[in-house]
Amino acid sequence: MTFADPRFVNWLSSETGIDASSLGVNAFGRAVLERVRATQHDELPEDVALDAYWLLLNLSPEERQALVESLVVPETWFFREREAFAALVRLAHERLASAPARVLRVLSAPCSSGEEPYSAAMALLDAGIDPARFIVDAVDISGQAIERAQRAVYGRNSFRGHALEFRARHFDETAEGWQLHERVQRTVQFTQGNLFGPSQRADIRYDFIFCRNVLIYFYRDAQDRAIRLLDAQLADGGTIFVGPAETGLMMRHALTSARIPLAFAFQRMPADEKNLFGGTTRADQWFALSAGAPDDGAVQSLVPIARTTTLKPVTARPAPPPFAASRPSEIAARSAAARASAPRASTSAPASTGLAEAHRLADAGLLGEAERLVRTFIDGHQPEAEAFYLLGLIADARGEGTQAVDFYRKALYLAPAHYEALTHLAVLLDVSGDTAGAQQMTLRAQRAMARMSTRESGRADPS
Repeated sequence: MTFADPRFVNWLSSETGIDASSLGVNAFGRAVLERVRATQHDELPEDVALDAYWLLLNLSPEERQALVESLVVPETWFFREREAFAALVRLAHERLASAPARVLRVLSAPCSSGEEPYSAAMALLDAGIDPARFIVDAVDISGQAIERAQRAVYGRNSFRGHALEFRARHFDETAEGWQLHERVQRTVQFTQGNLFGPSQRADIRYDFIFCRNVLIYFYRDAQDRAIRLLDAQLADGGTIFVGPAETGLMMRHALTSARIPLAFAFQRMPADEKNLFGGTTRADQWFALSAGAPDDGAVQSLVPIARTTTLKPVTARPAPPPFAASRPSEIAARSAAARASAPRASTSAPASTGLAEAHRLADAGLLGEAERLVRTFIDGHQPEAEAFYLLGLIADARGEGTQAVDFYRKALYLAPAHYEALTHLAVLLDVSGDTAGAQQMTLRAQRAMARMSTRESGRADPS
């Protein structure tokens, strides 16, 4: 059953910042209807039951939390995106060396069932940093997730990959699962809370903030608000770690890449750089400098696609498929984030079956199978920007930066205004030290966004 009651969609946005459509096709609607059936009499007509549930939702904090809990599907594991924790250790040593009496503060928000904040604590302990020298705060909207985190017993799904030496050091195997050692647990403080709720830590500034793979689920306004709130809690010289899909979002703010490959780390832009351009972000300043410049949408110096078929310009890309409510892999998440951070294109077609299945495989972490499916799709179809963009994301997640750049450029050969390819290519170029190239890609992304915004406004206001 399709659910489109705007009351509940608007409630979710104002309560949590989440874009209901980002949870997957009809997932939010199903969750609401399940709560309706759980709280209302079966004999009530559906419209009456919905009205009664809407009243209950507004009157009962317990029911609001119950609905939120039904939407939270933790999808995390220890040392997810390991480069971020390696960067945490290196930067922590630098900060402690410069201020020997300092106690480092780390924030994980949202913390889900605890794997991320505990990973930060284990990384710091394994680096020889005394537990008295750091504190990890962990916050999540889900009370059930907080309870699981405080219990600190984990099953096989929380341990992925082959580098599991930390498990022998920090866990004991029990009949229920792996129990985390008390020494690690003592370094993490858990709190149930909403990212947009009243802060209990308004006077605390964090040296490191982990806010990964959640902003992609927010509306744009909520994304910007969340980033501003996090930035306000960042200590001078501190670092924010985001998910791979969220790098483009950070470029809208006065934050700049820390240039640590695959750590997806950002720091506040130096004051002299902001002041030079009146406090604007780098993306804004580049866009301002480009005003009036000729459109460079048709790029000539791109890597050609090795196919004999005549290339046809793509004027309307098929939109990538929606992703599931469970947190996706960095591959599919990147695509979702880029869609969330840009206005919708004027026309879109359903994603082809082959690419939709490739996205599904990537969601499951089956990168090799996803790549094979995309290449099969390319062999049997006209060149399509979305296919090369997906190959770029797969290569990017594997740490194959050179190949990722190649694939992003191929996507741009077919669709010069492909916003997602432009933003991710800009980040790769910036990390590699090609500041001029990153600026050019960011300019083009800003122009693509501006054109899409103009088209959207034109449709919204036909007069």
